[in-house]
Amino acid sequence: MRGEEKMQYRKRMRTLWAAVSAAVFCASAPMTVQAAAFEKENGQYVNAEGTAVEGALFRGVSVSKYQGEIDWAAAAADDVSFAMIRMGYLDSLDPTFDANMREAAASGIQTGVYLYSQALDVDRAVKEAQFAVRTAKDYRVSYPIAMDVESAYISGLSRQELTDIVNAFCRTVEEAGYHPVVFGYNDWLVNKMDTSQIPYDIWYARYGTVNTYPNRTIWQCTDSGTVDGIEGPVCLELAFTDYSQVISPEGFKKIDGSWYYFKDYAKTDGWVQANGVWYYLDPEDGGRMVSDCWKEIDGQMYQFDASGAML
Repeated sequence: MRGEEKMQYRKRMRTLWAAVSAAVFCASAPMTVQAAAFEKENGQYVNAEGTAVEGALFRGVSVSKYQGEIDWAAAAADDVSFAMIRMGYLDSLDPTFDANMREAAASGIQTGVYLYSQALDVDRAVKEAQFAVRTAKDYRVSYPIAMDVESAYISGLSRQELTDIVNAFCRTVEEAGYHPVVFGYNDWLVNKMDTSQIPYDIWYARYGTVNTYPNRTIWQCTDSGTVDGIEGPVCLELAFTDYSQVISPEGFKKIDGSWYYFKDYAKTDGWVQANGVWYYLDPEDGGRMVSDCWKEIDGQMYQFDASGAML
């Protein structure tokens, strides 16, 4: 999840040291064959100590430009069922975002996104959330939209200020029809915000074996994981919620004041019938719902009321 180049260097060094340590151990003592950390053993995911992680349902990854080009089909075959993909910052897309979103979804992997927040006030948080949902609407988003709260730029905020900022972001995402989640390391969640005031899912980052936190639905368990199709270390995630039962694949979403319709998590256009009412999502206007007007469609005039229903 860290975006700094030097952090990537540290990850590689930790991975190298772990490999050297393992080699020394192998040379000096007999080994018991067991599943690698955060892989399945006897139907359950296990942690670095080989202990079952209770309640873990699915394994995923979080990725950004620092992972380079990814073979998502290979990752899917290596038990990656979901991916949290870095969108970037406000008005600045991660250069690998488009390819990662499209190719991961095409490989059958459920996709969510995270935006690295630099919000110093509620207004900026709302703008970040609006950017996130405006960008997300062109992709199949079947996992949450995450506010990544870890930037040193915002570390000087008071606990209440940051709490209000997080709630503003999540509320804006939720009002647009998406499912929000808050990403944070243990120190940020415990000391820098009041999560008792945050009624949203928590994506909990704490490396090792401790993974419990109120409202925790995803656990980032290591930043030094290995997955087929991804070169070098990658953050591994375990999900404790089946988001296919939480996030509806079909329905309206309100983005920047306009309504859109989604099927199988993807924006659609043309005629749509919902609850016995016909609506028209204009393909010449990015799928925006037509409302409160007459419109010629395929040579015939139709009238739509203020709710978008065809009369």
